[in-house]
Amino acid sequence: MNCPSAIPAPADAARGPRQRRSDGPHVRFSVDRAGMTAAMRSDCLSTGAVSRPPRRLRSIIFDTAADDLRRQNILLRGYEMHGASFVELSWSRPADAAGARSTIELRVPSLEVGELLGCSEDLRRQIADRPLEARCIAETERRERMIELADARVRVRFEDGALDYCGRRASFHELELALVEGEEARLWRLAAELARRAPLRCLPTSAAEMALHEMAGEEIRAVKTRRVTLTPRATLDEAIVAMAGACLDHFLANWPALVHSPAPEEAIHQLRVALRRLRAGLGLLRRGVDSEGLRRASGRAKEIAATLGEARNLDVLKDMLADGALAKAKDEPSYYALLDAVECRRAERHAAAKALIAAPETTQFALDLRATLAARDWRPAVAEGEHTLDPAAAGSARVFALRSLDRLHRKAMKKARGLAELTPQQRHGARIAFKKARYGAEFFESLFDSPSRARKYLKRSAALQDALGAANDMAVAADLLRAIGEEQPAAAPASAFAAGWCAHAQEARTADWRRIEKSLKSLEPFWR
Repeated sequence: MNCPSAIPAPADAARGPRQRRSDGPHVRFSVDRAGMTAAMRSDCLSTGAVSRPPRRLRSIIFDTAADDLRRQNILLRGYEMHGASFVELSWSRPADAAGARSTIELRVPSLEVGELLGCSEDLRRQIADRPLEARCIAETERRERMIELADARVRVRFEDGALDYCGRRASFHELELALVEGEEARLWRLAAELARRAPLRCLPTSAAEMALHEMAGEEIRAVKTRRVTLTPRATLDEAIVAMAGACLDHFLANWPALVHSPAPEEAIHQLRVALRRLRAGLGLLRRGVDSEGLRRASGRAKEIAATLGEARNLDVLKDMLADGALAKAKDEPSYYALLDAVECRRAERHAAAKALIAAPETTQFALDLRATLAARDWRPAVAEGEHTLDPAAAGSARVFALRSLDRLHRKAMKKARGLAELTPQQRHGARIAFKKARYGAEFFESLFDSPSRARKYLKRSAALQDALGAANDMAVAADLLRAIGEEQPAAAPASAFAAGWCAHAQEARTADWRRIEKSLKSLEPFWR
C-alpha cells in the first residue's frame, strides 16, 4: 500500500493550514448514564476545573462501498463543530507493531464529498475514483473540562451520543482523560481515583471503531503479545516499565475480542497468557525491587487468571472430546450427554469471564498498575547473597537479567531431572519452572547480541513447555471428567471412559519423557 504520507494542503488558503496532531498520554472509558453523572459530579473532576460550554458534534466516516480506505488502514472522517467543517485523514502502516497513526487535519468549506476529494489527488488515487459515501454518522454532545492540579493539567471529555450505521442506531457514553502538562503518573493516579468513585470500564476500542468493524463484517480477533525491546544500557527501571507495560497492553487489547467475538476461546487464552507473563515478570523482579504496588498487581492478576483458567480448561476439554484424543468416547451411548454437560459449563464460565473483565475492579487493577509503572513506585530490594542493584543505573537491566536468567535456568533444569520417573505433580512443577525461564528469556532477549542462539533457546524451551502443558491438560481433563460424571449420571459412562483414557495416555509416555529429557542437554543459555 502507498500510504498518503505527503498529501498536499489545499490550494485555497481559506481552508486553513494543514495541522499535525500528536496524542499524549490518555485513557478512555465506557460508562453508563448513571456512571457518567457520578463522574461529572465527583470531586476529583470538579475541584480546580474550568468548564467549556457544551458542544454538539456531527461526525461522518467516509469510505467506498468496497471499503477501499479501511483495507489500506486509512480513516477519512469529517466533522462539524460551531458551524465550521473539518476533515481528518489518518493512517497507519501494517508493519508498525505499536499501531501508531499519522494524522492530517484540514478545515474545509463543507462535508460535501466533492469538497473532500478536492483536497487531495493522492486520496482519489487511493480509492481508484470510486465514489465515497457516508458509512457511519455520529451525533455527539461533548462537555469538556480542564483540570488544573498542582503538578499537572488534565483535559476531561464527557461524550454522550448515538451512532447510525448498517441501518441501526446505537447510543454510547464515553469519558476521556488526557494529560496536557505534567508527569504521566499524575494522569493515572487521577484515573485510578476516579475509578474508585464511578463505575468505569477501560475502553480499548471505541464505539465508533466497533461500528467500523461491524460495517466491514470483520470479526474482532484476539491479539498476541508484542516483543519487549530494550537497549544494552537500559536501566532496570526502564525494563520494568517495558515488561509490565507490554503485558498490560496485551491484556487490555484482548477485551474487545472476548466481549464481541462469537468464539471467544482464543481471546480467553491470550488474556491468560498476558496475566501469566505479567505474574512471571513481577515474580522475578522481587529480587531486584520492592514495591507494594507491584505485589498488589501480581495478586490481583492471579485472581483474574483463576476465573479465566476455569473457562480455558473447559475449552480444552471440549476440543479434546469433539476433535482430539478423547473423541474415542463417541462410541459410548452417553457421549452426547457428556458433551452437553461440558458445553453448559463452558457457557457459564465464558459468561463469568466476560463479567469479570467488565467489572470496575478489573479496570481498577489496570489503572493502579499504570500508576505504579508511571511513578516507578519501587525501591531497590535487598536479595540475600546478591549485591543490591540501583534500578536507575545505566546497564542495571542487563546485570539483573544475567542473575535472573541463570537462576531460572538452573531451577528449571533441576526440576526436569529424571523427567520419566517424576509424578504428574512434579512434572507440573517442572512445567511452571520452564514457563518462568522462557518468559524471563523473552523479556530480556534484546539485551544480548545473540539472536540466533536466543531463538534456538526459546524454541526448544517452548517445545518442552508445550509437551509438559499437554500432559497437564490431560490431568486437568481427567479431574473435570470425574467431577462431571459425579454431577451428571447420564454422562457418567462416557466420562469414566474418557477419564480412564487420560490416565492410560499419561502412563504410556515414559519413552517420550526420556527423549525430551535427553534433548535438554542441548538447551544452551544464550546470555552467556
